[in-house]
Amino acid sequence: MYTALGIFASLIGLFVTGAALFVAWYVYEERRKGQEQGGRSGTGSKAEQVPENVRLLLQRWMIWDWAVVILFGLGAVFLFTDLLAVHRDLNLYPPYHYGYLLCGFIFCVLGMLFSFIRLATLIWLNERKAARRADHTYEPQHAYHAEERI
Repeated sequence: MYTALGIFASLIGLFVTGAALFVAWYVYEERRKGQEQGGRSGTGSKAEQVPENVRLLLQRWMIWDWAVVILFGLGAVFLFTDLLAVHRDLNLYPPYHYGYLLCGFIFCVLGMLFSFIRLATLIWLNERKAARRADHTYEPQHAYHAEERI
């Protein structure tokens, strides 16, 4: 059971790592293509140099974000079962093994915290974008009334 779960978690970990490398490569290539086509010499901030299609891609919650959440869950399960095994057989493990487990829990929680920060940021950005769109819905009517007065 634990072997199958370990293999499954390893495959998800490889998928997440590959997806992160692919996104980094894709952003780099699109920015390089944009600079070649636009003839820019790197002026402006980094956010201005990222093409719009990449910006839209990164503003969505994607499948590898869910894979990171699943990976966190599997990692937490493995750490918790190891903690129970160490606590059950205290004589078999050296005392510093608790430190290793504590570091594992800290890394796991920090990874999940960053995933939740990404999710909250995406929700906040999408709400701002929706609020901005809602503000502009009445502009054509205002423009029509302005032309009437002229």
